[in-house]
Amino acid sequence: MKVKTRIANHGFTLIELIIVIVMLGILSTFTFGFISWGARYYLDVSERQLVLDDSRFIIERLTRELRTALPYSVRTLTDNDEYACIEYVPIVASGRYIDIPQNPADSDDITVSVISPTSGSLAAGNLFSVFTTSANEVYDSSNNQTFTIDSVSAIALDSSQTVSFSSAISFDDISPAQRYYIWSTPVSYCLELNSDKYDIYRYQSYAATTNQLTPTQLKAASNVSYALMAENVSNSLATETPFHVNDNSSLIRHAQIAIYLEFSRLTDDNENMFFHHLVQVPNAP
Repeated sequence: MKVKTRIANHGFTLIELIIVIVMLGILSTFTFGFISWGARYYLDVSERQLVLDDSRFIIERLTRELRTALPYSVRTLTDNDEYACIEYVPIVASGRYIDIPQNPADSDDITVSVISPTSGSLAAGNLFSVFTTSANEVYDSSNNQTFTIDSVSAIALDSSQTVSFSSAISFDDISPAQRYYIWSTPVSYCLELNSDKYDIYRYQSYAATTNQLTPTQLKAASNVSYALMAENVSNSLATETPFHVNDNSSLIRHAQIAIYLEFSRLTDDNENMFFHHLVQVPNAP
């Protein structure tokens, strides 16, 4: 007698398939949401770090450079819609003079006797400034505090040097500390409108002028070189001036410069970083 064995063919019912599909859909939704949240978080942190790095770089660069500025050489120029610039004169060398011609007694001298600077050097073509107490006395030689060097003698055994000029000079005021400063060309930092944000450019190697130059004039100046230093600055120039030199006489003397910069993110204009920074120039006339 043969016994027949029936093998049942088991499969998935339609209800079971639907339940599995629904569960997989729910799982994939949560998984995708978690991955998407992680990607957004990473992008958000990376973008904030980029803005922070850019802002720190420009603030630190400005601070380091402004601390080497010639006394009273810092000046600003602002257009409420298009640009805001700060200009200063970096010191090439400094030291003490031994004797200089002074108005009105000495009007025919063409030389100045100085002690050679411990760092930097004196060279023909550089500018020689003594006791500058305003920007006009730095940038305008007609005020008789800044003159162009024609030639410089070799350093003597007593460390002195003779600085010669092409014509007779005479200083209106002398320094109580007998300080002199040597410089060559000014430097400018400008916020310039780019679409709805501002970029910061640095200009150098252009000739000093009596009136401060606009960004357009700077770009057209002879021998100028310039570079992009920062992007996505969102100051409102009419109410949030980025550069401010205090007009208090004692603070001008010690050159306290306030810097205010506002940086925006590329993907979120509603979240900005604000930087208020005070730079003090230690040099005195």
